[in-house]
Amino acid sequence: MKVLHAPVNIAGQASTIAEAQRTLGIESDVLVFNQNNFNYKCDINLNLNKKTTIMKIFSIIMNFIKCAIKYDVFHFHFGNSLLPYNIDLPILKLFRKKIIMHYWGDDVRQLDIAVNYTHLNMDELKKIYPNAADDKKRKKISKINKYVNASIVGDYYLLPYSPNSIVIKQAVDLTKIKFVGCRAQNNNTIKIVHAPSNREIKGTKYIFPVIQRLRDEGYNIDLILIENKTNEEVLEVCKEADIIIDQLLLESHGVFAIECMALGKPVLCRIDEKIMKYYPDLPILNTNPDNLYENLKLLIENPELRRELGEKGRKYVENVHDSKKIAKQLLELYKSL
Repeated sequence: MKVLHAPVNIAGQASTIAEAQRTLGIESDVLVFNQNNFNYKCDINLNLNKKTTIMKIFSIIMNFIKCAIKYDVFHFHFGNSLLPYNIDLPILKLFRKKIIMHYWGDDVRQLDIAVNYTHLNMDELKKIYPNAADDKKRKKISKINKYVNASIVGDYYLLPYSPNSIVIKQAVDLTKIKFVGCRAQNNNTIKIVHAPSNREIKGTKYIFPVIQRLRDEGYNIDLILIENKTNEEVLEVCKEADIIIDQLLLESHGVFAIECMALGKPVLCRIDEKIMKYYPDLPILNTNPDNLYENLKLLIENPELRRELGEKGRKYVENVHDSKKIAKQLLELYKSL
């Protein structure tokens, strides 16, 4: 079986899955059109941004022909495929290729639905997503569903946006993320790490006044804001953290929170109450702008609670997000198509 993951590598998920699939004896490659700031690994990078328009067109067409000949399973990510407007999907279906579309977030998020699951009103959502087009997204999802053998969402919170999809959780390579746990307190400084890919979406603006309030109360806090760094650089900083703040506004946690739980760090993140039933054992401290102060203060004053949440977080990731387990789930899916 020859599998191609393309054409984007959201949060390193394509490469994490592909590496785990190789351990199962599957030939699995990752192709991207362009590399991003996080510098996730890939096997083929077309570097389209560095090519002229004519060369882009030539490269895309030639790449499609090569891939159509070589691969049996096309595992696409983020609503994209190898040709513009997904026009390659009916062609691949005609040649009896197995096609999977894997959705990860903004590719399917529709504002008229998101307003019911986020800590944002419609005006705030429109400000964050000024180019959102709900009807266009729904039409695209419907079009894709006509040709793919299966569509996947990376977590339960995305099901309202793509109800016909199946859920296969985000993957983390635990051989690369070792358990660190909570550091010994050699001084009274608490290191709090926040790594927003987008400040507005992650609710970063709500963190600063809360940190200042806690400092005014006498707590010695070192707030570390990480931006525009590679994934490896981000995790290296997180190893020294006492507390991680993921996001405060959206439906649920992302890959960053999972990686930090794997490190053994206590994580603060918003999980919408309407989907909490899907996360009965999730050891994340459910946090939004309204209770951020209380939850931070709770963790600052309770090092034992930080340690406990960190240890539970690692076990949770081992049980739910281990890339080897995710690879096996995907292999079973491929075989069933």
